[in-house]
Amino acid sequence: DNETLINTLAQSKVTSTAVKERVSEAEKVVATINITREKYRIVATRASILYFIIADLSLVDPMYQYSLVYFVQLYRMRINKSEKPKDPEDLKTRLDILLKDITLNMYVN
Repeated sequence: DNETLINTLAQSKVTSTAVKERVSEAEKVVATINITREKYRIVATRASILYFIIADLSLVDPMYQYSLVYFVQLYRMRINKSEKPKDPEDLKTRLDILLKDITLNMYVN
């Protein structure tokens, strides 16, 4: 009985250590994602402003009605199709490209 208990406790300790390591790794990944997300906040802010401007156009004429789902599809499409900087690490250029591309294409659409 004691041997079974000791083995179970030993296994629990190993599992606990593995879980702690995974939680620590997950926390680091979440921190990295949060930092990266904040760098793109300017693009998200622009998209938000554009959406509400476009949504208000329906007050001028009902022809200008866009759903949020449609807007998000356009937004994602522009992120994927927009020009990429030659240097993938050049975030400022990427942000400038995204801001211009999204603004222009929302206007054209």
